[in-house]
Amino acid sequence: MAADRRLTLAIAANGVAVAVTVVLMVALAPLFPPPAVADLAGRLGLAARLSVWPALVLLLVILAVIATRGLCRLFNPIDDPETRVYRVCQRALSNTVEQTLLFLPGLTALCALLPLQSLGFPALFTLLFVVGRVLFWTGYILHPFARAPGMAMTLTVNMVVVGWAVLLAL
Repeated sequence: MAADRRLTLAIAANGVAVAVTVVLMVALAPLFPPPAVADLAGRLGLAARLSVWPALVLLLVILAVIATRGLCRLFNPIDDPETRVYRVCQRALSNTVEQTLLFLPGLTALCALLPLQSLGFPALFTLLFVVGRVLFWTGYILHPFARAPGMAMTLTVNMVVVGWAVLLAL
């Protein structure tokens, strides 16, 4: 019964996280004015500058895996038994690689294709993506169900970024 309650809470947390993400997208959009870049080179430069933040999160998760391996004395990746902390860091890394692999090409396409007046959105989406990844990682450390809001936030941002880029590409 307790597991059903936790699952229900996790599903509710996902719904709330999606709603909060969408509200943040709308509410924070005015704080992200479009940069003055009209040519493709400037737009790709914008995408490159924004890409450093998801890359930093990914690097931090990689360093956490390395540090955990050392602290837990897991020097043989084949034979050493994995601790819970190490498994959490590994899974957070795996998911962060997957989500970042979706986000970065979508972000680049969006920067290249958006109308000039909408070029503030990529910075907002990058902020929300990074916040979502940090929430996911922190939540995962606390409890597997606690990762749900960060995952929902990241997925919502990815769906908006990739979906909008696809629509613009058509």
